[in-house]
Amino acid sequence: MSIRWLFELQNGFAHFIRCQHYPIPHTSLRINYDEVIMQGINEKRCVMNRLYFILAASLLSFNAIAEENSWTGFYVGGNLGYAEAESKSRVTLGGDWSNQLPSPALQNYVINNSQDTQSPNDANFGFQAGYDYQLSNKFVIGLEVDYNKLNLEETRQTPFILSPIAFATSFAFTNKVEVRNSYSLRPKIGYAFDNTLAYVTAGVSWTSAEFSSELLGTNGYSKAGKNSKTLASAIWGIGVEHKFLENVSAKLEYLKITNDDASYTTEYRPGSTFVSPAFSERFKVDLDYDVIRAGINYRF
Repeated sequence: MSIRWLFELQNGFAHFIRCQHYPIPHTSLRINYDEVIMQGINEKRCVMNRLYFILAASLLSFNAIAEENSWTGFYVGGNLGYAEAESKSRVTLGGDWSNQLPSPALQNYVINNSQDTQSPNDANFGFQAGYDYQLSNKFVIGLEVDYNKLNLEETRQTPFILSPIAFATSFAFTNKVEVRNSYSLRPKIGYAFDNTLAYVTAGVSWTSAEFSSELLGTNGYSKAGKNSKTLASAIWGIGVEHKFLENVSAKLEYLKITNDDASYTTEYRPGSTFVSPAFSERFKVDLDYDVIRAGINYRF
């Protein structure tokens, strides 16, 4: 039932319903006051009937408008946003570090200079698709899948730092984090204020990232390690979406992603000096990031 048809129905019946007049018989010059009173009552009833009909037709019109504003259906779209990450690396020593030869001062020197906290940030873009279903009480449930190119990268490199060992050897420490892209699958639930939908969302995300480190000495000492991994994580957020056209909506969304940790161990490079005794450093790296983005959806 279209809105135009309902308004035509409303106007047509409003004009169709007329108050029936009951003329006073002129068989006598004496006015029959009972008939005058009945005529007034009938006219009032007729007016009330007209008002009741207009009210009912208006309610049907509003229901039709609500149906046309429904969020039910499939959609596809794109987004553009900004992401900021935090990656903390923590180092534990293994191999011959457990022997008595390395001094505690040297161990602390390696640990403190190897581990770091990095905060890469950059613009990102992506695509999303999903399905929403609006319930009769205006609550909306849905499911969305998305892909985003994150472009998050940061490299931290120290100058050569004099070590607390003999022979005046210095070392330079490098840490690098690179976050390439992410996928997520997120149910959501929201409430529709006619053309505006406010919602919360939570689900699972997969982030492709690479973590690496390097240790170089002025005496030719050279070690490196890395781990390229797809990290599984929890994802949650909030958003608001508004229909500007019948099939086009725009949204603003905030998402928080908390990833699993990644681990790796440094190894001596070919040609490195001082490969024995064999020291090893194990890195454990975490990665969390926040995303705020705007998007456009086409709704079918």
